[in-house]
Amino acid sequence: MKTTTRSWFITQKTTLASSLLVLSFSIIPAISFSRERPIAVRKNGNDQESGTIKGKVKNSEGKGLSNVYINIDGINSAKTDHEGNFIFSKIPKGIHSMTVKHIGFQEIKSQIALERETLELPDFVMEQTSNHLNEVVVTASRLAESIDEVPSSITYIGGKTLEDQRLINDNLPNILMQKVPSISPSEESQNNFIAKIRGRNFLVLIDGIPQSTPLRNGGRDMKTIDASAIDHIEVINGASAMYGNGAAGGIINYITKKPKTDRSFHSSTSLNNSLSLVRPDETYGYNLAQVFSGSKDKFDYVVQGKIARTGVVRSSDGTIVSPFYGLGETKSYNALAKIGYQINDNHRIELMGNYYRSVQDSKYVGTKGEFGSKPAIGIPSDTVINGGTPYNKAFHVKYDGNFGRTSANMSLYYEDMNTVFESYNQTYSDHKGARLNFSTPFDLPNNNKVTLIYGVDLLKDHTVQKTLDDGLVTPDMNMKSGALYLQSKFNLAEYWILKGGVRYENLDFKVGDLTKAGKVTPGDKSNSNAFVFNLAGRYNKLKYLQPFVSFSQGYSIGDVGLVLRNGVPLSQIDPKPVVVNNFELGLNGTYAMLSYQLTGYYSSSKKGSTFAETSTPGNYELIQVPQRIYGLEFVVDVTPVDWLKFGTILGYMDGRQDLKNEGKYKDKLDNSIISPFKVNINADFKLTDRWNVYLQYLHLGKRDVFQPSEYNYGKYPISGYGLMDFQTRYKLKNLAFIFSVNNILNNDYFPLHAEVRGATNEGRYYAKGSGTIANLGIQLDL
Repeated sequence: MKTTTRSWFITQKTTLASSLLVLSFSIIPAISFSRERPIAVRKNGNDQESGTIKGKVKNSEGKGLSNVYINIDGINSAKTDHEGNFIFSKIPKGIHSMTVKHIGFQEIKSQIALERETLELPDFVMEQTSNHLNEVVVTASRLAESIDEVPSSITYIGGKTLEDQRLINDNLPNILMQKVPSISPSEESQNNFIAKIRGRNFLVLIDGIPQSTPLRNGGRDMKTIDASAIDHIEVINGASAMYGNGAAGGIINYITKKPKTDRSFHSSTSLNNSLSLVRPDETYGYNLAQVFSGSKDKFDYVVQGKIARTGVVRSSDGTIVSPFYGLGETKSYNALAKIGYQINDNHRIELMGNYYRSVQDSKYVGTKGEFGSKPAIGIPSDTVINGGTPYNKAFHVKYDGNFGRTSANMSLYYEDMNTVFESYNQTYSDHKGARLNFSTPFDLPNNNKVTLIYGVDLLKDHTVQKTLDDGLVTPDMNMKSGALYLQSKFNLAEYWILKGGVRYENLDFKVGDLTKAGKVTPGDKSNSNAFVFNLAGRYNKLKYLQPFVSFSQGYSIGDVGLVLRNGVPLSQIDPKPVVVNNFELGLNGTYAMLSYQLTGYYSSSKKGSTFAETSTPGNYELIQVPQRIYGLEFVVDVTPVDWLKFGTILGYMDGRQDLKNEGKYKDKLDNSIISPFKVNINADFKLTDRWNVYLQYLHLGKRDVFQPSEYNYGKYPISGYGLMDFQTRYKLKNLAFIFSVNNILNNDYFPLHAEVRGATNEGRYYAKGSGTIANLGIQLDL
C-alpha cells in the first residue's frame, strides 16, 4: 500500500477527482482502544434511538465561556454560546467520547452515556494553562485542534508570552524573531525584505486574509497590523499548501482580539513612553492603545484603537541612525472593529475590519555607508522623508455553522495596501477572495474515526509598483486562482493521529504593457497549475514523548515584479509555481516541570529562487537553481518552582545549491537565505502575586563563508550580536505599572539586513541597530 501510494502521487498530477478518491479510501485498519469511565446516567426506560445533550462550560470563577469547542467524537461538534451553554440534538443513544477545548485552558475529555431523551450534563469547569501543547490552533489544517494533535512543527505566541514581548518591543518582526526558531532576524526597519522561515518565503495572514504580496514583494506584510490588536499568533514552520501561493516556507497568521464573553463591557487602556538612555535628545516616543470588548445577549464585539509616535533612533554611541527605511520619527495608527452575532446554537456570523497606517516624517536623511568602516547615519536635511505604509485595509465576513455532522466555515475577504519606499516609488496591492471550508467526521470500525476537511479557495490578486507620480515601475500584474483541497485526519487506536491531503490550484497570470526609457515591453499571459500533497503522523500515548513525522509541499511563483520592472518579458521568467518539499521529524512533550519540542527538517526545490543584485544598484537578476536547506529547532520551558520559569529557543540552518545544475550541491547559499545560528534564553520571575520580572537574551552567531572577491548582495560576512532585554510589571488591583529596557547592555551591532546588503546601493542600508531604550507605561483594565 505504501509503494502504491507513492507511485500514484508521482504519476497522477492532473486528475484531482481520482486523487481525492484514492486518499479517502486509504484508511489504515482500525485498532480497538479502552474507554474511560462514563458519566453515570440513570436509566428511565425510554427506548428512543436518539436524544438531546445539554451542558455549560465555565471558568474557575464560575463565569460562562463562549466559543468553546465541544466535540462528540464521530458525531458532531459545536461551540458554546455567549453564556457558555451548548446543546446537541439527535444524538444516537449510547456511550460517546466528548472533548472540550478552548484557547488558554486545559482540555477536558470525558465519556458520556446517553440513555434517555434529554441528558443535562454537570457543568464543565475549565482551568487556565500555560502548556502550549493544549493551545487550540486552526491555521495548520483549518480545523480547531490542540497543538498535540498536529503532526508538524507549530509555534504559538499568545497570552502572557505575547504580552511580555509587546511590552518590551511591539515591533512584530522583533516579537517573531524572539519566539520563532528559524525565522530571519528583525531588520529593525519598516521592511522585511529578506525575512524567511527555514530559508523560504512565507505567507502572512490576518484572520486568514492574505497580507503578503508575492507578485512584488513590498516587504511590509509582517507590519500590517498593530500588536495591541492581536490575540495570538500561529506560525506554521515549513512548507504548507493549505492557503496557496507564497507559503513555501510557512505561514504566519495574526489572530485578532477576541471578545470578552463573561461581561457586557470590558476596557483595557495602555500608555507607554520610550526614551533613549544613551542620549535622550529627540528620542521620546509614545504608544497609546485602547481595547473595548464584551458580549450582550447574542451579540459580541471588539473595538481597538492605537496611536503612536517614535523619536529618532540612536545607536550605542548616541549617533542618529540613518532614517533610510527606518522606524524613527514615525507615526502609526491602528483601528480594529469586530462584531459577532450568534444566530442560534449552530450558526454564527462575524464582521471584521482593520485599518493600519505607519508613515515616517523625518527631518534627517541617511548618508552613504562604507562596509566594515563607516555606518550610514542621519544628518539634518530639508528633504522630505515619508516612507512607510500609508494604509492597509482588511475586511472579512465570516460564517460558522453546523449541519448535522458537518461543520462549515465560510468567509469573504478584501485587503488593500499601499506601501511607499521613501522618495523612490510605491506599490499598490489588493486581494479579493472567498474561502469555503467544511469538515465532516466519520466513524470507522473499532471506535476509530476519520475527519475529512475539504473546500474551495478563490483569489484575485492585483499588484503594481509605481513612481510617486504614478508612473509604472512594473507592469500591472493580475493573478486569479481557484483551488480545491482535501485533508484527512485519522484518529486510530486512540493514540495515533495520521493526516494526508492534496491541493490542486489553477493560476491565471496576466501582465500589462510596460514602457520605460522609450522601450515598450508588451503584456503577456500565463496559465499554470499547482498540485501538492502532504502526509504526516503522530503518536500521542506518552505525554512526555510524542514523536511526529511529516512531509509537506508548498509553492510560490516568486517575486516576478522585481525582474519585470527591468523590462524583461514575462515569457523569459516562466512564472510557474516552484514546489518546495519539506521533510521534518520531531519530538515534543511535557514531563513534570519540563515541556519541549525538538524538530529536524530538510527542504528541497528543483528551482529555488534567488534574486541577486547586479553591479548596477537597484537592478537584480533572477537565479533559479536546485536548492537544499536543512536545520534543527529546539524549544524548551522549565518550571522548577511556581515562581520561576526558564525558556530556551534555538534555531540552526544551513544549505547548498547546484549553480551549474549538474546534480552536485556544493555551492553555498547566501546570507539572505541562510540565517546564522540563533538562541534565545529567557527567565520569568514571579516575585509576588503582583510583581513579575522577565529577562531575555538573544544571541545571533557569525556567518562568514564567502571570499572577499565574492562580496555582493548576501555574501558579505555576518558579524553576529547579542541583545538583552528586561521587563518588570507590578499590578495594583486593575492598574499595572510596566517598565522595560531594550538592549540593556547597550551593545554595538549591525542588524542582519544591514550586513546582507553591505556596500550595495551605496551602503545606504549599512546602518547600526538601536542602543539602550527605556520604556515606562501603565495599563488600566476595567
